[in-house]
Amino acid sequence: MATVVRLLAALWCGALWTIGLVVAPLLFSQLEPMRAAATAGSLFRLLAYGGLVVALSMLLLDRLGRGLPLGAAGRRAVLLMAVGVGLGYFGTRPVLDYGRALIAAGQAVPAWADFGTWHGVSSVLYFLVAVLGLRLVAVVR
Repeated sequence: MATVVRLLAALWCGALWTIGLVVAPLLFSQLEPMRAAATAGSLFRLLAYGGLVVALSMLLLDRLGRGLPLGAAGRRAVLLMAVGVGLGYFGTRPVLDYGRALIAAGQAVPAWADFGTWHGVSSVLYFLVAVLGLRLVAVVR
């Protein structure tokens, strides 16, 4: 079980850093902005749902292994990463979608739904989750 937990931690962390640092910037440098945003959005959605599945799987495997595969620090990292994913993707997405819908309709976007601000919040949360992923990889046994 510990080997599977280590593998899941490495895959999740690797996916976070690869998509955030390599794939998304590459998309925006090679494709038109709207197409790049749609493709990156699909990748981030897959990463959010996949991350939650991985987090639940790791916690289940840890429970079956009587807490040995993750340890206390690993459990904290997984739980914080799952909360970060929840806030970063599922918490900011409705506001971002609302702002996009107003822009598409030609209406003014209220200050609380400013796309740039919420995109920044989402980016900071994504970065924090990715850093926690490094911590997770470092502490899994």
